Amino acid sequence: MQIDYNQLNVGGMLDKVLSSLPYPLDKNELVTQAQRAGANQQIVNAMQQALPDKTFNSPEEIKNSIQRAGQSKH
Repeated sequence: MQIDYNQLNVGGMLDKVLSSLPYPLDKNELVTQAQRAGANQQIVNAMQQALPDKTFNSPEEIKNSIQRAGQSKH
C-alpha cells in the first residue's frame, strides 16, 4: 500500500484526529482511539500498516512515522 500523508490529511482530518488523542499511546491504542475520534477507514488502515509497534508520545511522532513509511515504499 502506498501511503501519502497529504492524501490521508485531506481537509486536515488526520491532524484533527491526532491532536485530539491522549498521549502516550501504543499502536493498538492509537488505532482504537483514532477510530473513536472519527478517523476514516483509509487513515485507520494506514496506521495499522505504516506505524511500528511502539508507544507514541505526540502527533508529530506519528506524522513522521507515516511520512517515513510512505517514502520507504517508493
